[in-house]
Amino acid sequence: MARKKERHREPPAGPDEEDKLSWRSAGGDVWERALDESDISRDVDPDKSFFDTDDVTRAVDRLTTAMVRAGGVGCVLKGGLNLFSWLAGRSKSRRRGSTSGKPGPSVRDALHDTAAFASFLVAFAGTYVSVDECLALRYGKQQSKQWRAAVAGLVAGPALLLADGPHVKGGGAKRHYGLATYLWLRSTVLIARCGLKRRDSRDTHPLAKAALAPFAHEHADVALMMASTWVILSCFVLKPDALQGAYGSFLNKHGGKTKAHYAALRAMALASTAAQTRDAIRSAAIALFPTGSTAHEALMNVANMDDGSLLAAKPTLWGLVLYPGSDALAHFFGFYREALGRALPIYVPLYAIPALIVHRHRLLGPRGGVLAMRAAAGAGRSSAFLAAYCACAWLAPDALQRLVFGTLSGWTVSVSVPLAGLAVLIEKPSRRQELGVYCASRALEAAAVCLVSWGWVPRRLAARTRADVALFAAGAAAIMHCYNTERDVFRSKYLNVLDFVFGNAGHGRQCIRHVGSYYQVAFVGGDTHKNESASRQFRDVSS
Repeated sequence: MARKKERHREPPAGPDEEDKLSWRSAGGDVWERALDESDISRDVDPDKSFFDTDDVTRAVDRLTTAMVRAGGVGCVLKGGLNLFSWLAGRSKSRRRGSTSGKPGPSVRDALHDTAAFASFLVAFAGTYVSVDECLALRYGKQQSKQWRAAVAGLVAGPALLLADGPHVKGGGAKRHYGLATYLWLRSTVLIARCGLKRRDSRDTHPLAKAALAPFAHEHADVALMMASTWVILSCFVLKPDALQGAYGSFLNKHGGKTKAHYAALRAMALASTAAQTRDAIRSAAIALFPTGSTAHEALMNVANMDDGSLLAAKPTLWGLVLYPGSDALAHFFGFYREALGRALPIYVPLYAIPALIVHRHRLLGPRGGVLAMRAAAGAGRSSAFLAAYCACAWLAPDALQRLVFGTLSGWTVSVSVPLAGLAVLIEKPSRRQELGVYCASRALEAAAVCLVSWGWVPRRLAARTRADVALFAAGAAAIMHCYNTERDVFRSKYLNVLDFVFGNAGHGRQCIRHVGSYYQVAFVGGDTHKNESASRQFRDVSS
């Protein structure tokens, strides 16, 4: 039976409203208005038979739509990344010559990888919706509302095993700790927001209030970024094998130096005796600078000092390796300028492409110039952040070793590098938390690699267990629970994606259906955008 669907048009939220969101962005007023002003509890029979014809049609339509849309999202995301990697590999091969360097990923491998990732999302969406609807049938929609989505997310979590297809190189053995850890950390952010909503309640235990206190601070995201930077940059200098895959390559590129520079600094920092320091200095002079050059001679002069003078000169070694013949501030500003040039090609497409896809019709309208300037400002701000982050990563250890510590060692590097995390203050508040959570996931991944390599976690245990699947399932359970019962703790962009795949209406009645279509999302160009608070309220669309 055809149903007439109404399209609600409301004025969009203010341009900077969401930028103010942070850890504490979890007000309960949206829910209170929704519950107080609606007649949900009076007019709906919570235990209406699941076998009602309309309800069966709704459930089947929700399942089919969720699987199709999840597959489309997987193809677009993974396919786009693989296409970019393939094009980048082709470009490097042409510059270096077809016979040099490692071969890039083949088209066949890229297609298999894309298909595997899309299959994972299809299986996750299908399993989640199926379990959600079956539990609603068995236990009642309203009675199971508080736990049903968490169970469905937990059951759907093992779909991550499909993300590595059997035809992909290394298929079946690859771990997805980056994705799993990131999702798990996203779930902890949502749980923290849920707790902060109830922090002032008299029913909240004092220990819970104390545990939530750090998250309530205005700059909790900056603290998270600094803690993550401590692990990531310490590993980057002292234990680079802990940063694996594309993220390690990203740091190598934006570090702005050669691997020989990184190896020289690592050897000098880890040297514990004068003899080891002398050997590290001589190796660095030979590897980095031509014989007879000023920089080469400066390092050799330090290496030829007696033990006491050599140890006293250790604070200057950082600068002799990174910027021989210059000074720290000149190197900082010169490096910042070069780093900005490396960052802009990353962030300009990252901001421009979504703006062109989502707002392309509005870009041609009266406010097109404002939207374009906003995207340009975002790209410039993010590029400035990355450039400052990398420049401070080199400046902070150099300054503290000269002015405070008076030596160069592993611990002086580890204590100094967190200051680079302060560069995140350049970003807008909502972006700070995104960066903090992402970097925290990479930091936890690097820490886990260190624990295994140090023998603190048995290698056999790490090889046989799928901790990534367990983390992913736990994170999925928490996120889907919040999606079903605590929708106001989500930012609108995440809520829109989840609604697009899993059903974006009827949460109040627990009769979830899809209202928005792929056509509206992909072709309307953002004209149907609703304001943030309205999109999170219960909407009656089941009648």
